[in-house]
Amino acid sequence: MPENPTSMPEPSGENTAEVVAGKNDANVPETPAEPLGGVFVYPGDDDLAGIPVPPIASPGGRPVYPGDDDLAGIPTTPVAPSGGRPVYPDNTIGHPGFPTISFPVTYPTVSGGNYYSRVRFLNASTSGRTLDVYIDGRNIFSGSEFATISSYIRVTDGFHTVTVRRTNGQIYYQQTIAFVSGERLTMVILDTVSGVSLTRVSDMGCTNVPAGYGCLRVANMSYAGSSYDVRTFNNQTAFAGVGYKEVTSYKQTSSGTYTFFVTGSQYAVSALGELPVLVLSSIVGVSCPTCTVSNPLLTFNVNVRAGRAYTCYIIGNPWSGLFRVYVLED
Repeated sequence: MPENPTSMPEPSGENTAEVVAGKNDANVPETPAEPLGGVFVYPGDDDLAGIPVPPIASPGGRPVYPGDDDLAGIPTTPVAPSGGRPVYPDNTIGHPGFPTISFPVTYPTVSGGNYYSRVRFLNASTSGRTLDVYIDGRNIFSGSEFATISSYIRVTDGFHTVTVRRTNGQIYYQQTIAFVSGERLTMVILDTVSGVSLTRVSDMGCTNVPAGYGCLRVANMSYAGSSYDVRTFNNQTAFAGVGYKEVTSYKQTSSGTYTFFVTGSQYAVSALGELPVLVLSSIVGVSCPTCTVSNPLLTFNVNVRAGRAYTCYIIGNPWSGLFRVYVLED
């Protein structure tokens, strides 16, 4: 007799009844399965017995992560698809027992003068003309003569046009210059064949000074080809072979009043015996009647106070009658 195609299969001992989520008479929770080619399954309001079901992502699908639909207040462990991207519960990175990093990460703001630099101008020109200085058209140093200095002024971070001109007259210099936040500097006005130029000197670098000490350095802003030694009264070399436009490093200097002498450089000899630190008691305590400085070019005094920094600018030239050391506190 032909087989009836509509006949039911013989019992085999296996339960072949279909289980429908939410309608299982045995009231036993079943793991929801994703239909072939369907969307991924996640726990919702139809889960049985209040037990969360781990979400499964479809092959090649997107990461699954828990949201507000978690049941029974128990978080669901997120599962990433094979070859997929990492799954994380929210906008943080962290593990139990480790600090949590929140996104976006914030960085400290740039410190040092609220995005301002501080600049001053020293007139070392021996032309005999009074000069005015402008920044972006604003007059900040007016009617300056040889060996005059402006106050520090604040200049915003960025590029600014600096102009130096004869008072109510010809422009001698005009350039766009970068100013950096937190910087403190002196701009020195120097003579050139066609007018003037500006030389930039940083006024920073005197740090970690011991108690009772200040800082001292020398800058040669006189004329091209010049080179000097700066000596103590007993002919010890404090600074050796300072060339034109050169600025020495700061030296730790004990507080007190010093007398120095400027001579033509004997760098090959004097550099070997240059004092690494200036200590007034050691200089004064050395007795050497034959060690006097003969025929110095210039003589100057500096009163060094503890915690302060000083620059000794050698400016001008002997033939103009304008030749001196101009000491500035930085």
